[in-house]
Amino acid sequence: MTPSPRILTVVGSRPEFIKSVALTRELANRGWGQWLVHAGQHPDDHMGTDFLTELGVPPPDARLRPSQASRSHRLADMLTGLAEQMDEVGPAAVVVYGDTDATVAGALAAHHAGVPLVHVEAGLRSGDRTMPEEHNRILTDSLSDLLCTTGPAASAQLRAEGVNPDRILEVGDVMLDVALGVRERLGNRLPQGWPDEGSVLVVTLHRPATVDDADRLHGALEAIGDWVSTTGGQAVFPVHPRTRSNMERFGLAMPEGVIETPPFGYVDMQSALFHADRVLTDSGGLQKEAWFQGTPGVVLRDATEWKELVEVGASVLFDPARLLEEGGAAALTTELDRERSVPTVETSGLFGGGQAASRLVDGLMRFAG
Repeated sequence: MTPSPRILTVVGSRPEFIKSVALTRELANRGWGQWLVHAGQHPDDHMGTDFLTELGVPPPDARLRPSQASRSHRLADMLTGLAEQMDEVGPAAVVVYGDTDATVAGALAAHHAGVPLVHVEAGLRSGDRTMPEEHNRILTDSLSDLLCTTGPAASAQLRAEGVNPDRILEVGDVMLDVALGVRERLGNRLPQGWPDEGSVLVVTLHRPATVDDADRLHGALEAIGDWVSTTGGQAVFPVHPRTRSNMERFGLAMPEGVIETPPFGYVDMQSALFHADRVLTDSGGLQKEAWFQGTPGVVLRDATEWKELVEVGASVLFDPARLLEEGGAAALTTELDRERSVPTVETSGLFGGGQAASRLVDGLMRFAG
């Protein structure tokens, strides 16, 4: 029999699956039941469910298959499916992570059902209202009963927005818990196809602001190719399905010296970040993971919700709009080649030092016990 009280947790995309691992393990250690629902934002198992198998935690208890015809269709289907799951399970609380459409669907479903809502990674703000994620964060925070933050800056943001401090719980970053848990396995592990020698740049690009614009995507690829030819290194590029589709649609070829791979599993991605010399990404989660594994990152965005990374020098921002300017691609190449010293996450005092899940479950026990 599943232990009680039961937490219903919503996941739907790569970062949420990874974050859920830390909570799943800690809930099991405390004898609490969890009902994990795969909301289906990313229908490809290589973007989610496979991570759970790889990291030794059970697969989702339920899986939704929303329409992928449009964002609106998908969001509506996820909301309906999650509402049905909450009616069937009757959870003591619903947990959502981060800022995806699955997150906001879970938040709305919990609100409509009158179930207490816990938002993990509350209080993050990039200030960029053109990003769907920014709207999702704000809406989810406004609906949440317990707002769990990664650190002081996010907590201060919520207080500044008028959130009652009694509803704010500073726990740290559960993604760091998972990253530290696999680090000892990475020294002797290399992803398949990893270069035998030379500098390596790891690249991930998937955001619409970058890859849906032919000129910006062309500029990014040009900069990557120039970095390869300038340094004599190689770039490892696990290509997101959206990016691959757009490259074909725009008639863009991968530059020479770029090792194109399918999306990596979780441990292989951490290994790539661990062994890389630098990282180019437009991802929210991967810019953190790069630092967690000790590698500096160039973030192809004009704003980030993870301002701490910029403040400590772990990441630098590069506005993708610059790729539309003359010399923009060359400027990105220069930024990628710049030598930088990155402090370790352990000495930074940020993100909870690998104890976020324990603090989170302590809070859940007080909140939903």
